[in-house]
Amino acid sequence: LASWPKRDVRVAVITDGERILGLGDLGANGMGISAGKSMVYAACGLNPEWLLPIQLDTGTNNETLLSDPLYVGDRRPRERGEKYDALLAELAAALRARYGSGVLVHFEDFAPRNAFRVLQSFRERGDTVVINDDIQGTAAVTVAGASAACRAIGARLAEQRVVFFGAGQANVGARTCWFSP
Repeated sequence: LASWPKRDVRVAVITDGERILGLGDLGANGMGISAGKSMVYAACGLNPEWLLPIQLDTGTNNETLLSDPLYVGDRRPRERGEKYDALLAELAAALRARYGSGVLVHFEDFAPRNAFRVLQSFRERGDTVVINDDIQGTAAVTVAGASAACRAIGARLAEQRVVFFGAGQANVGARTCWFSP
């Protein structure tokens, strides 16, 4: 973080490259998703100097990448468990120390095995402003779309019967958002 030239970062978009756009484990090659989501923020009007895309390289389980001589990432199996969690906590603490407690940490394309757990862990600690786009962002758009459709036809969202199909992060997030008070 000390090498980043901008001092007023407000959003850090972080991926670990494990579940990029349904393509799977891209390891360090997942950096494009952090840069791309940062571009979306900029396109929506945020000052590009406020954005910091981050690829957290925790290894990869993609054998094709591990055997590729041109692969730039860490050539070892993907880290899991306590070391992974400690690295995320250290990164979040470093972001807060450098950019302030209001910096938004946007988790992007984390595998389901980590996404829910990491989000809940940061919520419980309460020291970092976090969002997981796959869980919360997609859910918010889904519920907003349904709400707008109901408003357009004069119906009430609470009176609608809804079917959620699948157990992906976005679907689970939408169900949670839909049924939250």
